[in-house]
Amino acid sequence: MKLFKNYTHYLVQLIAVLTLAISPTSYAGPGHDHGDEKPNQQQAKTLPRFYAESDLYELVGVIRDKQITLYLDRYATNEAVKGANLEVEIDGVKMAVKPHGDGEYLIELKDKIKDQPTPISITINDGGVNDILVSTIDLSQFENSSVMNWKTWLKLLVLMCFVAGVAYWSYRNRELLRSRAIKIINQFKELA
Repeated sequence: MKLFKNYTHYLVQLIAVLTLAISPTSYAGPGHDHGDEKPNQQQAKTLPRFYAESDLYELVGVIRDKQITLYLDRYATNEAVKGANLEVEIDGVKMAVKPHGDGEYLIELKDKIKDQPTPISITINDGGVNDILVSTIDLSQFENSSVMNWKTWLKLLVLMCFVAGVAYWSYRNRELLRSRAIKIINQFKELA
């Protein structure tokens, strides 16, 4: 029974150390509590996107599964471009574009975008003004940081094994550690 009490004591200490080690990384600073935000806005921050610009227009594309939403603005005024005709070519394949709102256009894809860099070109016809925007969709840049992947789990497992090993070694050598700590404290007392 005494052995169980000792292990329980060390287990509580280990949990306390892990809690203190992990808690600073999960702290939200002032203004970052996301209390009043809608869930869709929070999700949109993590969606893959691409950007293209010219002297006349700037375009941001947001990729969600098999849909790409294009946001088209005038470069000089940042005003949404309404009613423009867009022709999009992704990796050499022409795609249909539907107006989705003021300055928003929607592309429905047959398949998801590949994980490799994919070229995209957008031809804009806005009331007699023509322009071509070119960009590259690279999904490898947009790893979802809010989800723990296998590498993070492996790092956490190695850290926990290390902490458990140090705790076990400290328990097995507690008399040695205690005697050395007493020697060091006595040396400091002699110096003072």
